Amino acid sequence: MIDIDLTTLADQMEGSLWKDLIDPWFPACIDSQGGFWQVYDRQWQRKPSNIRGVVFQSRMTWVSATLASLPGPRQEEFRQNAVHGMRYLNDIFVEAKSGAVRWKVDQADRNIGERDLRGHAYGGSFAIYALAAVHRALDVPEALEAAIKVFGWLDRYVRDSENGGYFESVSGKGEPVMVAPDQKAAKRGDEINTPFGLKSQNTHLHLLEAFSELAKSHRDPLVLERLAETKGILEDRLFQPAGWLYVYAKPDWTPVPDRVSYGHDIEAAHLLMDACETLEGAVSGKTQATARALVDNTLMFGLDREMGGFFSNGTEGGRPLLRAKNWWTQSEALLGLARATELPEAPVNEYLEAIAFTWAWIRDHQIDQQFGGWFEMIHDDGRPPDPEDHKDRKGHMWKAAYHETRGLLGTAKILRRLAAEARHASPLRIHVE
Repeated sequence: MIDIDLTTLADQMEGSLWKDLIDPWFPACIDSQGGFWQVYDRQWQRKPSNIRGVVFQSRMTWVSATLASLPGPRQEEFRQNAVHGMRYLNDIFVEAKSGAVRWKVDQADRNIGERDLRGHAYGGSFAIYALAAVHRALDVPEALEAAIKVFGWLDRYVRDSENGGYFESVSGKGEPVMVAPDQKAAKRGDEINTPFGLKSQNTHLHLLEAFSELAKSHRDPLVLERLAETKGILEDRLFQPAGWLYVYAKPDWTPVPDRVSYGHDIEAAHLLMDACETLEGAVSGKTQATARALVDNTLMFGLDREMGGFFSNGTEGGRPLLRAKNWWTQSEALLGLARATELPEAPVNEYLEAIAFTWAWIRDHQIDQQFGGWFEMIHDDGRPPDPEDHKDRKGHMWKAAYHETRGLLGTAKILRRLAAEARHASPLRIHVE
């Protein structure tokens, strides 16, 4: 048993953010040819790669914009990084006339093949998220103009006008891709592994955060309408009262049973709260109840109460399926729990203890003590990843610094506010092995 107060906990998170995450990534990932280098091994050596993906480039642009908004000795560095990332997105990934977003390019900044002429709503969401964040942090007009342009493309070509929400993938001609182009694709799924012909919770979750970020700078009625619609899809179509979200649905939003994703559920809790505040100025009673249910179910079935950390996914009945612990779930769990302390009649001490327990897991196991950075996926007992599984890589198309930055900064901010409000004057007593 140890005693720890909330300010100390916040200090640890912010200190680790810079030492264990940002310092290894920056300025090493800045590519003089444009954008960010995205493939690194465990020891932070750049690995050859012929692919640049819009998701990674957008996430690192968002990280740069977020850090550029923080006063400090590195603020100007990240202002420059944010503009660097924004220009690469605008020049390479966002089509100037239509606002269509390319999924990936090669090092010569060309689409790699016919399939990559397609756009994906998930990729579009992150482009908006990054560009709107750059505008909000730096007041750069071209960033907002590009974000609005991408929003227009999504609304014109990707939105399902009949059933609401968005198709996952569209062809170069702007037509929904509902059937796999070949047998290999049918087995794997689309760019984010969604089965062809279905809609995903994952895509709509990130459209929600993108529209919310855009609406903070651009309160256009259509943006607010689409934000409200996307929020309603998650709360009304995909949410189950037991406290979890369906992962997939048919085009008419008939749910398709699958696993329960603990990381996405607790991420949805804080994103729904943020979206509701953006729309209404406060978190409504309905969204409070939804967020509370998502957090409590994830805490009940997703948290490893012996070792710490959250499992990756489980059954609808609450049995963990993938017990290995990925990096992004831990990050989103921190922020989801922190935001849940703000809900009426929340068991604040229980949530704070879970935050401290999760942070201890991250600090002692998820963070690579030897080389810095976060391991992608580690064994449920805390053993580091097996090198042959390539889960010790520090960077690749899907692994940037976005989840960790958001989780640590957001959680530390809330902990400091709670400490300042003296709601928890005595040290928080937690059990850490």
